[in-house]
Amino acid sequence: MTFPKTFDAYVPSNGADFLGLSTFQAEYVPFATLQAVTVSPAADSFAYTKKLAPPGVFAHVLRCFYFSLALLHTGFPSGTPGVPQIGFEELSLRVYHTSLLHDLAFSNNTEVLAHPAHAMTFELQGAIMTYEHLHAAAPSLDPHQVGDIVQSIVLHTSAWASGNSSTNQILLAISAGFDAGGFNGTGIIDYTRLWNPKTVAEIEKAYPYGDAHTEVAGLITSEVTQKPNCLFSHIPGGFMKLDGLLNNLRVGPIVPV
Repeated sequence: MTFPKTFDAYVPSNGADFLGLSTFQAEYVPFATLQAVTVSPAADSFAYTKKLAPPGVFAHVLRCFYFSLALLHTGFPSGTPGVPQIGFEELSLRVYHTSLLHDLAFSNNTEVLAHPAHAMTFELQGAIMTYEHLHAAAPSLDPHQVGDIVQSIVLHTSAWASGNSSTNQILLAISAGFDAGGFNGTGIIDYTRLWNPKTVAEIEKAYPYGDAHTEVAGLITSEVTQKPNCLFSHIPGGFMKLDGLLNNLRVGPIVPV
């Protein structure tokens, strides 16, 4: 099984319009196929995230990477006339760093709490920390790569009815939302159209959810209560209330063992 060589670099932010350009079949993709994808540079971002993230969040960001790769294998928009294309190798590099680093500020690590941007909504703090990290640890990345990674992190909990998202950005938004709520979670599209349960089960076996519910629920509660104007508070559909956010959070594996 092989990945397409290129993908649309930009896609509609609106879920229905995005699906209209896709050919998703939710076909089974073996985890071994996803795990065989390599990117470079990568080690420093892995180590930095592992140092700062609590265990449940660290497993979450890794699952997001593999969920995103699976979408690139099962019908993500590609070759749309008039739309710039991005190569698989370049996209997978951006997706890796974006996935691994997107929740840097979603942590009670002392380094995170002491960061000057900690009073900001966690997406902005995490993006600032990512910008600082990449310039120090991955100087080979150019401004376009860093810009896409950082902006995708800023926007990953936001949604719009119109406009365009970078492919990197929408992959993070969809995969992070799916990992938080599972097939029944709230997102811009119907998750059951995107992932095969067997693929999901293999990713979860490699990076289990474990008892992350308590850990993540505590972090969400802290974010919303300490920062009433955080980006979480702008999620439409009644989820601006803490109870709505917590009710959307899954309590166990997406695919029961």
